[in-house]
Amino acid sequence: MSGLAIWVTLSWADPPTTGRGTGDAVIQQYAVAERVDLADFEGALLDGTNFSSADMAGRVAVYNVWGSWCVPCRTEAPDLIRVAEEYADDVSFVGINVRDGLDAAQAFERRLAVPYPSLRAEDSDRALLAFGSSVAVAAVPTTVVVDRAGGIAARIVGPTTYSTLKALLDEVVTEAGEPRPRSGPHGR
Repeated sequence: MSGLAIWVTLSWADPPTTGRGTGDAVIQQYAVAERVDLADFEGALLDGTNFSSADMAGRVAVYNVWGSWCVPCRTEAPDLIRVAEEYADDVSFVGINVRDGLDAAQAFERRLAVPYPSLRAEDSDRALLAFGSSVAVAAVPTTVVVDRAGGIAARIVGPTTYSTLKALLDEVVTEAGEPRPRSGPHGR
């Protein structure tokens, strides 16, 4: 049933340049000219500091939607951590925690030694709205790669792997900053 929900959600989304499935995940990449801008959002991080997506301007960013209760999230976490550590100079990583209490979310990050910040669940709704149709509220985990210009370059619905995320980032990090039409958030 959840596979059907993901397929329906993805079928309504903007058409990807490439889309493929790998096991439990669906991966979609968008050509530079097809990318829509991520809308700005703000929220509180698990450590109590404030976050603004506008601070990511000019950097490649990876946003990962997760919950401590989510088995695929626990499975993908070591791969996300490894990629985040390898790309620390070129890519900013931010988690978006959903449906966890503060203690459970902080315990998850401490136990796994997650090296990047995460938004609190209380602010996740606002953050998820900024991604438009690129992130389905019920599709946890979801990982989104945003290019330097703030455009959504790729998404992985379902658990990611080290090799998948690394390949996506290799492409986006090495892009020459090709100009693209400014579509505004979500293509509007």
